[in-house]
Amino acid sequence: MYHTVKYLKIKQFVWRVIHYLPRFQTPETSSPKTKSISFFNIAKLGITEDYNKFLFLNEENQLSKVGWDNFFQSKLWRYNLHYFDCLNQLELTAERIELQNNIINKWVIENPYGKGTGWEPYPTSLRIINWVKWQFRTGRLSNEAKLSLWNQVNWLASRPEYHLLGNHLFINAKALLFSCVIFGLDENSVISRKALNILIEELDEQFLEDGAHFELSPMYHALAMEDLLDLYQLEPALPSNFPSQQILKKYSLGMNWLALMKYGNEQLAHFNDCANGIAPTFKELNELGVKLGLKQSFGTNKNFSHFKQSGFAVFKNEKIHLIADIGNIGPDYLPGHAHADTLSFELAIKGQRVIVNSGTSEYGLSNERLRQRSTSAHSTIEIDGENSSEVWSGFRVARRARITEVEVIDEDKKLEFAAVHDGYRRKASKPFHKRKWKVNDGVLEIIDEVTGSGNSNSIEILLSYRYSN
Repeated sequence: MYHTVKYLKIKQFVWRVIHYLPRFQTPETSSPKTKSISFFNIAKLGITEDYNKFLFLNEENQLSKVGWDNFFQSKLWRYNLHYFDCLNQLELTAERIELQNNIINKWVIENPYGKGTGWEPYPTSLRIINWVKWQFRTGRLSNEAKLSLWNQVNWLASRPEYHLLGNHLFINAKALLFSCVIFGLDENSVISRKALNILIEELDEQFLEDGAHFELSPMYHALAMEDLLDLYQLEPALPSNFPSQQILKKYSLGMNWLALMKYGNEQLAHFNDCANGIAPTFKELNELGVKLGLKQSFGTNKNFSHFKQSGFAVFKNEKIHLIADIGNIGPDYLPGHAHADTLSFELAIKGQRVIVNSGTSEYGLSNERLRQRSTSAHSTIEIDGENSSEVWSGFRVARRARITEVEVIDEDKKLEFAAVHDGYRRKASKPFHKRKWKVNDGVLEIIDEVTGSGNSNSIEILLSYRYSN
């Protein structure tokens, strides 16, 4: 516990206390008039057909049987139910709109003010965004739903997730900005000022100079790209200090990063918490950008790219696609989506992935969750059956591996890159793990070296693959 909490920011401690204090808010009895703008959206598919059976995390349940807050379902399943992504499925027929309207009103009736999972800040944020998008498309929110939406906005605005920070706080700000548009809140509004302050600060904090989202998950990165495109569309209805140009810059850099972290079949590389089918694909993001007039070409003509801030190295040509993690696990104060995967890599040969990390199939506290975060579930070296970074619980990391050295040689006919981490320094011999990748003359070599202070000899492992024919 000590090695986990010592990295947190003071504000996280303070706001964690505030987060658990009782609230004395009461619901409003009226809401401002609503406004609308033109809006383009990436469709969510495969969630529900009848708005009673819902499929999340490969588990299907009927709302009429399990209800909104059944503790026999995992918290993440319940979160997904309260997100209301189902409102943004592809086709909007009259029948579907009526079903959607009914389930919105059902939520209003069956989820009392401030009670239950649905009122936690993160699902509240995503539900606000989805209800507002749906209102932009259909104009069918009932007066009761509009009042509920206004109360959800005020509930969220009173306590954003400063105790967590990261993508949660960013989504809080995004939801508040959507509410500013639909309810016509100007720059003098407390909600508007709070949302813009968070957004401006977190854009620089969360989006690194090399384009990556700082939690270093390709899945969450793709979701962040969607967030940026959504926010960009709000510009005409927001105050003049809305950072639209900064958003465009982060989007452009981020799409360049994502172009190399996905494969030709649109699947994402499995580093940290990552699964396919959750976030929009690179193709979907690019198509939405084109609709918004952002016609750009992403990627690079170079075979090798080193993303120094996020700590990834990528070699890609017509034969192989190699992605290596030669950086730290993520922000010290927010490693919740990190895995013990330092110096792991993925390799695709002629478009087929042959060496992969496990990825993520579930959250929570299960043994499978712990296994998927462990070093042994990744293409890297495990020593004495221990993890290179001490991942524990569902989203915790104690002592973590640090990159102590990075070497890159990128010349005309010679490419070598290597890194060293000290994740096992807690052991008596204080071993270091060094991994080197060599790509020369159609041959890929991966060389591992493990050295310890009490050892007279190092342990060296070599993997060699010829890809030239």
